[in-house]
Order: sequence, then C-alpha cells, then structure tokens
Amino acid sequence: MFFFLFVIVNFLRGDSGSYPKISEIDSGRYQFGDILIDKKKRQFALPAICNQTSGLIEYALVHENGKTHESLFRTTVSPKLIHATFLLLKENPNPDFFTLLENNRNLSKINSLQILVEWEDNSSWVKEDLNAMVRNEAVSRQLSENSFIFTGSRVIEGNYLAELDGSIVAVYHDNRATINSRDEHSSSDDLWIANHEKMPPKDFPVTIRFQLPTND
Repeated sequence: MFFFLFVIVNFLRGDSGSYPKISEIDSGRYQFGDILIDKKKRQFALPAICNQTSGLIEYALVHENGKTHESLFRTTVSPKLIHATFLLLKENPNPDFFTLLENNRNLSKINSLQILVEWEDNSSWVKEDLNAMVRNEAVSRQLSENSFIFTGSRVIEGNYLAELDGSIVAVYHDNRATINSRDEHSSSDDLWIANHEKMPPKDFPVTIRFQLPTND
C-alpha cells in the first residue's frame, strides 16, 4: 500500500507533527501538503516563485528562507518534505555521489531527474526544462541535460542540513542540498547565470515538476 511507505520518512522526522497527511485525490494521485504526487507517472509538482531572471546563481530552487539571492526560484515547500516525496515514490537518494566525484568515477549510471518549470502566459501554458534556464557563462552553454541527481542532504546529529539552509536544487556541488548537478563544471559556484531568455517574469508564480526515472 502507498500509505505504508510513509514509515520510511521517520528518520527525517523532527517531531510528531512535522509532516502533513497524505490525501488521495483520485486513483494514483495524492496531495502531500503543497506537493501533488502522481504515483503512476512517477512525478510530483510543487508551487514556486521566480526569484531572479539575471545574474550569478548557485541554486535553481531554494526554500523561501534559504539563499534566495543565489537562486532562480523559491518555494514555501520544505526540503524535508521533498526528500520524503522521493522516498514515497520509491526513489532512493545517491549518497555516494560525492565520493564518486572525489574519485573521478563515472556518474552516468546514476539515475537522473527531469525538472520542468511551467507557468501561464496569456492564457497558454509555457513549459521549460530547468537546465535550459541555467547558463555557463564561461563556455556559453546551458546546464547539460540529465544533470540533476537526487543525492539527499547530509544529516548530522539528526539535523537534515538542507532544512537548515533551505537548499533544494543546487547548480554547483553542495552536499547540504537535496538535489545536485553532475554537469562537468558544477564544481564551480561562479560560472552559472540565469538564462534570461528562458525565464518567466520576476516574482511570477510557477509550478515545478519533478519527473523521476521510469521503466518506459
């Protein structure tokens, strides 16, 4: 049963009331706080706000109490809730990601995520890949496709560090973030800028959709 999977988030629980209840909307679709889960499609979506449309960035998405001055988007959804959603969809984190990086090992076999940003513009919906919104200023290209990896944040003395920092989707390597990038230049935090041409207007509401790997 889908609800049985909820027990696996207990290691993230800071107190007994830290997670919202899961409500079934219809067959295979659930509401988990502000996160809409589609179990059949192995995807989930959450609301966010366009935080900046130009300048240097280190993150694609942060919590509203996080490093908003360095991020494309901000959200009210907590990093712990996002991590729990991955677990509910039976997607495990890749904690060895940083060890593999340090040893120059091949990362291509690690499951990657597709992250889409959607918003309404003049009564029509616009959809953009999140990686296309991030440009490498040094080599004049966008963040490579299939870059985003669910690494999970470090946990120290019971503290999920992404929850403390608000760091959800990092563009550069950050072991305190919930999601990281395996782009070959993501070791640097001073190469990445917002791709203004792909961005919605500043402070515009958007939906961010996370597509997990499927067997199709």
